[in-house]
Amino acid sequence: MANNIDLKEAESSPITNKDVQIVWLKWHAFSETSLNFERLQALAFCNSMTGILAKLYPNKRDLSKALQRHLTMFNTQANWGSVVNGITIALEEKASQEPEEQRTATTQLVTSLKTGLMGPVSGIGDTLDFGTLRPIVIGVCIPFVLQGYVLAALLPLIYQVVYMFFASRFALNIGYKKGKESILEILHSGSIHKIIEGAGMFGLLMMGALSATYVKIKTPLHITTGGGNTIVLQDMLDKIVPNLLPLVAVLGIYIYIQKCGPHFLRILVAILSLSLIFSFFGLL
Repeated sequence: MANNIDLKEAESSPITNKDVQIVWLKWHAFSETSLNFERLQALAFCNSMTGILAKLYPNKRDLSKALQRHLTMFNTQANWGSVVNGITIALEEKASQEPEEQRTATTQLVTSLKTGLMGPVSGIGDTLDFGTLRPIVIGVCIPFVLQGYVLAALLPLIYQVVYMFFASRFALNIGYKKGKESILEILHSGSIHKIIEGAGMFGLLMMGALSATYVKIKTPLHITTGGGNTIVLQDMLDKIVPNLLPLVAVLGIYIYIQKCGPHFLRILVAILSLSLIFSFFGLL
């Protein structure tokens, strides 16, 4: 019986797959272009939903309420945040088929879900996209760029465009097909955390390899013994631990970030200042 009811609702729904893909296309194109301090991404979200809402609510009064509902402040990570668009389509579709007295509860659920999902979805998207995958791609390309391969300089941009295309479309479609249960699957699934952890470990490996290869710190200091022999300090350090000074510098910056936070401007100024001071006194 339940399957028959679901089938009837699906048949009576005016929403087509084309409509859903238009929502994705509008969100994908405008999610970051209409930001403002008052409502952030609300204009882009509402714009992406206009075609859907016009089909679901032919009555102007209901359409007006729906548009106002989606003009409230909204802000999330653009790629994975499209899952919220998909969930919203599913819930608005359900609300439009309910009697007037029951519709209020569903529309309130829409607003509550949008507000509640902004943070968790942003955490997943920012961690996976900008904190893990993008640095890995850039790190892999840097050595080839330094060797003069022009294509390697363009690969991060190509990757970003392709990744945004598929990730945002996948998130919106799964959000629409599974409704509010989809985000629960994403948040409670161990697979997403395994992907983040695995990519993070690979990223640390890449950063360590790049640091050992491209961070160059040497000291010209030498010690002259009473017998006239000269001991080069850099040779002694290399015999103890190769690239010891670059390792100390990288670990020092890492510990500072862990203890004091990512104050990159302070770190940059400190590196420049210490480099000038040590060079002036002939220490490095």
